[in-house]
Amino acid sequence: MVTAKAAVSTAAAGAVATLLLDYTLGVSKDVKAIREETDFLNRFTQYVQRQGDQVNLYHVLDQADPYAEALWFEGRSWNYSAFKAEVNVLALGFQQLGVVHRDFVAVFMTNSPEMVFAVFALAKLGDVPALLNSTLREDTLLHCVRLPAAKLIVSTPDLAPFAATAAASFDGTIRTYSLSLGSFQVSSSTHAPAEVRDFPIPDRAKAATVTPARTSPTDPGVLIYTSGTTGKPKACSIKNSRVCVTCLPNPADYSNLKKYFPLRAYSCMPLFHGTTFLAGMSYCVGNSGCFCSARRFSARNFWKDVAASRATRIVYVGELCRYLLAAPESEYDRKDHCIVAMGNGLQKDVWLAFKKRFGVPEIREFYRSTEGLAKYDNQQFGDSRGVGKVGFVGVLKRSLEKDQFLVKFDYDTEMPYRDPKTGFCVLAGFNEPGEAIARIKHIDVYPEYLGNKLANEAKTMRDVFIKGDMSQRSGDLLMQERSGWVHFVDRVGDTFRWKGDNVSAGEIRGFISELPHVQDVVVVGKQLKGYDGQAGVAAISLDSSLPDVETQFIQRLYGNLKKKGVPDYALPRLVALTNELVAVGATFKHAKQVVKGLVCGNPTRRQPKED
Repeated sequence: MVTAKAAVSTAAAGAVATLLLDYTLGVSKDVKAIREETDFLNRFTQYVQRQGDQVNLYHVLDQADPYAEALWFEGRSWNYSAFKAEVNVLALGFQQLGVVHRDFVAVFMTNSPEMVFAVFALAKLGDVPALLNSTLREDTLLHCVRLPAAKLIVSTPDLAPFAATAAASFDGTIRTYSLSLGSFQVSSSTHAPAEVRDFPIPDRAKAATVTPARTSPTDPGVLIYTSGTTGKPKACSIKNSRVCVTCLPNPADYSNLKKYFPLRAYSCMPLFHGTTFLAGMSYCVGNSGCFCSARRFSARNFWKDVAASRATRIVYVGELCRYLLAAPESEYDRKDHCIVAMGNGLQKDVWLAFKKRFGVPEIREFYRSTEGLAKYDNQQFGDSRGVGKVGFVGVLKRSLEKDQFLVKFDYDTEMPYRDPKTGFCVLAGFNEPGEAIARIKHIDVYPEYLGNKLANEAKTMRDVFIKGDMSQRSGDLLMQERSGWVHFVDRVGDTFRWKGDNVSAGEIRGFISELPHVQDVVVVGKQLKGYDGQAGVAAISLDSSLPDVETQFIQRLYGNLKKKGVPDYALPRLVALTNELVAVGATFKHAKQVVKGLVCGNPTRRQPKED
């Protein structure tokens, strides 16, 4: 006969064993994740059905609480009623400039209320704002305007002269308009070029008469340019469905609305960046929250701004957090109301130090690109196993997964590996780097690259696991540990990340090869201690070893590249000069490790510097 004491002991042992098994296999984590994903999908499906042909960013704004605070910028704020009033005025202004339904409009603006209002005004008209990187110049800027056949360029006063220079190449067919609603101080001695016109500010009494356009989930909502092909960025056509899916309460917030709402999210990153546009601004508007924006990043004033804006959340990329840690300690380090830091690219060493110094209780790391379908989420309160990871996939979720996978990668072909017998892809094993891919289930809402068939084909895989299926390549190598945690490994090929932006080594090589005296050049990425991502490394062969030629080349290198439209983040940080051709292997491919060693051992180089 089993005694009561023995029964209790057995039950206790069983409970411990169950907890240990769950801790090892992550079943409860998987069950929770599956329930949350199913619930979110149901909520979004119901939302789209309710909206019908009124699915875009303006219609999201139209449903916000008119009395809730909507926007905070440099001490000024607007509630949603005032926000909509400004949007209506600009929508009428765009109409007066001849903008009609489905036009593309180039938005070349610095972070400001003007930019926010302009984006929503275009959405109201059913137009597509093409969000141009504000650091682009000359040929690269011209490319970004030409790609969507933009109707016009709307700019802020500080950038209008650069926009006008690009517009001049169109022989008067595209005009540049400068928009200022009081956020920019223009000196009386400063005059805009004659080619720049003031954006018309119509009678406010007539502004409300503009009828919101009807748009569907499959219509493009915004163009967000990638930095993946530096010099010639690709324009991601983000459909309205993808924009609006970022506006619904995410599972983490939905699980405890009282704790996380009302939402106030602060971001100092550029609004043309997908993280700020979608996870920051769009998410706030979709939840009647306050989007707290800064003109630009300042490590010294970051936490002072967060405190002043009363933000409960900050939006980050990993390198931003590293800069914050490098800044001197401040009285504002812990004087804020921030309870969540949300973003991507936060490495383990920064993660732990960031939490310790600034006391943010919750880190939400997510993995996904602007146009990417593969995604992972990691909501962390303190589980040390998840620090530095992008997400968790336990045994249950892995066995049931039908939409995204890590597949074996062939480093020689730089393509996902295919089984010679079946021709299909093969899942990567535990602790094995694999490329993240995701099924393309609805091609009509797929975020394709506008006007770039080759790039779309390179991103798409067919007959992945069965005949006829389609998947999207992420271009990223990730690894799943036996514990279930997934972490980022590297970018595929020559593309590498620096300061949160993708840099194409091939295109930078092309720019350098066009400079005088260059015989050969190789550009690769190299991990540097203390920096997130990889710094650009360039080994350059000159046709002369004369000291004055080398000196002048180095002195003019950055300036010459900037003239070609290369942004600061894409400039090579380490440069080696030689009068010999860079060595190649048997297949006439440059050995990247040899190049990295050559550069790091050469005294003629530039070291990475904070901008």
